[in-house]
Amino acid sequence: MAKCPKCGKRISKNTTKCPYCHKLISHKNFNKDIQVKPIPLKVKPVKEAKEIKKTKKVVKKRAKEQTNLQYPSTFNLFLIVSLILINLILVLNIINQFQNEEPIPTINNEHEKFNVSSLGSWQSEKNNLFIFGEDNIFYWYDSYLKLNDNYYTGTYNYKNGLEALKEMGYTEDEFYKTFGEDVKIDNVYSINLFPTKSIKNGKDFTNNDLNDNETWWFLLIIKNEQTALGYNKTLDLKYTFSRY
Repeated sequence: MAKCPKCGKRISKNTTKCPYCHKLISHKNFNKDIQVKPIPLKVKPVKEAKEIKKTKKVVKKRAKEQTNLQYPSTFNLFLIVSLILINLILVLNIINQFQNEEPIPTINNEHEKFNVSSLGSWQSEKNNLFIFGEDNIFYWYDSYLKLNDNYYTGTYNYKNGLEALKEMGYTEDEFYKTFGEDVKIDNVYSINLFPTKSIKNGKDFTNNDLNDNETWWFLLIIKNEQTALGYNKTLDLKYTFSRY
């Protein structure tokens, strides 16, 4: 660049006529190029720059802490989901177990529905209980303490007195010699039991325990108002009874 010798405006080096004042310019009159030297600047770090660096460090530190905190949170979430799934599986297993189990029949004290016959009801020394009803229904309970479970029931017929002795194969003399003269012949019973139902632990075991048309031969010898002897000849089971 050069200056016009008249108006002092900056003009191109090869210009022969100033575009501003229209003066003819000789190349001899061109000024040397003005060279502008850059001024070196030394910028000292200000306080704000230090604060920015400090802030960046704090931000990085908190970001790192936040990242570290995400791991326990993720683990806790996984633990909660796992516990929910385990509980759900347990509930489903329990429901499935109940669905697969056979229904437990509702059993009441059925013997209360009928009157006890002259044969009576008798409790054994082992807590077994025999009940003979007037409508020829009998019950045998494993325990008189639990009359809604663990029992056999069915029908019966019987003979007593001399007919019972004859069925038993005794003469009167043989009977008195065996059981004592204090027993009245009329208190001797030969009983045919026809079990039709078997309940154990709240479930029906009739098909497992009983055959079709099964019969038990049972002898009942009432010694007095409070005691009696019993013998299931078919199953070879003997009992000492007291009045129930």
